[in-house]
Amino acid sequence: MDYAPVKLKRAERPLALAIDIGTSSTRARVYDALGTPVSRLAHQVRYAMKTTQDGGVFIEPEHIARATEECIDQVLDEAGKDATDVKAVGMDTFWHSLLGVDRKGHPTTALINWADTRPRSVIPLLKQKLNPREVHQRTGCYIHPSYWPAKLLWLSRHDRSAFRRTGRWLSIGEYLFQSFLGNAISSVSMASGTGLFQQNECSWDETLLGHLPVTPDQLPELGDFDTPLRGLRRPYRRRWPSLTGVPWFPAVGDGASSNAGSGCTRETQLCMVMGTSSAMRILKEASRIEIPEGLWVYRVDKKRFLVGGALSEGGNVRKWLVHQQRMPSGKEGIAAALSATPPDEHKLTILPFLAGERSTGWHENADGVIAGLNLDTTRKELIRAMMESIGYRFAAIYEIVRKQAVPIQQIIASGGGFVDSAAVTQLMADILGSRVTQSAEVEGSARGSAVLALEAIGAITDLSVLPVPAGPSFEPDRKNHGIYREARKRQEGLYELMAREWWS
Repeated sequence: MDYAPVKLKRAERPLALAIDIGTSSTRARVYDALGTPVSRLAHQVRYAMKTTQDGGVFIEPEHIARATEECIDQVLDEAGKDATDVKAVGMDTFWHSLLGVDRKGHPTTALINWADTRPRSVIPLLKQKLNPREVHQRTGCYIHPSYWPAKLLWLSRHDRSAFRRTGRWLSIGEYLFQSFLGNAISSVSMASGTGLFQQNECSWDETLLGHLPVTPDQLPELGDFDTPLRGLRRPYRRRWPSLTGVPWFPAVGDGASSNAGSGCTRETQLCMVMGTSSAMRILKEASRIEIPEGLWVYRVDKKRFLVGGALSEGGNVRKWLVHQQRMPSGKEGIAAALSATPPDEHKLTILPFLAGERSTGWHENADGVIAGLNLDTTRKELIRAMMESIGYRFAAIYEIVRKQAVPIQQIIASGGGFVDSAAVTQLMADILGSRVTQSAEVEGSARGSAVLALEAIGAITDLSVLPVPAGPSFEPDRKNHGIYREARKRQEGLYELMAREWWS
């Protein structure tokens, strides 16, 4: 279907303002009541996480706050008098972030990103204290550096001064809510990605907290789409008067909003996304859920779960290829490498864990590995091999999902890594051996936070009634699929070999 922004004067009212907080930029965009972006009402501010040799990935929270303010300023200024037609504010942020604030709400730590691997030093201690399988069955999360239990224990040992000064622990969404609206409220969606939340009970896991140097009152108040906040703090009432009485809905995880924004709202639809990192996810509406081995479970809200797996690799690998391997910076760099080199002819075997591993093994000590290099290996072969290796990790998740007897009828590829590249999407279809349909929505997470907010105010009766912005479909090449199936076996062999080293 055709999918293009609508002019402001033709946009269906009411409008929703979406705020999308990513790891590399913040975006604000206005959508109409049909979930269509409104032309010209969009702004983006880029930034970069700081990285350190010991695995640190973090940013000062004020950088993101200032970027968010600028985005909202620019969009409202462009909307002019029509800004009063914005009747809801939705927000999504990257999952698993953590920062501390003191009693006055001032940051005591940097904002620690999901990719920060420094907390892996405390994983053995956590696994001694806790039963990993029981933790997973309650929280849907693994004992891993991505999640709050490891981050909190690590901070208590490595930054004791900041830890003592901290009154509350927040994600970036709660920090922004506190700054703009005066209350650090957490959606069940954001809480579900902390590793401290009981998915079926929809509450903080006090049993787990009993083994950590944190008390329940140091965690944010829980909320959902039935508990929006209204009433901006004084500086922002003057700055954004049209948003003063508008409901601001607590931030949801970007994965949850991505499914909603990409049209993957049924259990038969699998959302495959590649942004800075990558993931495969299914949205499931239920009152309770059985948490499957090998997958994580988070929430969209109180009535909907998200089941899937996540890779720490995606756009960050492309960035590594550009900066370290001098690949052309545009999307054509990967497309050229894929078209110039046959499938797996390079015979390289790669574990692409440049930012550590999450799904499927959750090895906290995993590193990137390249085997098979020789004097004849070319840059284009390395690029192809790296992209293929990410595809094999997607395939590993896909196998686990299919074992859950989920009747997958459609795979939708979302995020810039797919939407911007027919070559990469075709590669994934060939590796999976299944048809893959591109989403026509480049900003799936932003659109998702908008349509979830519109649903909450009653402007949309159900997400499934919205037109789905779909792009072209890619059929798998069966010959290539056979080649990749054999190459996957090689990667699995290297994985098993390295896993023994990582666990030792």
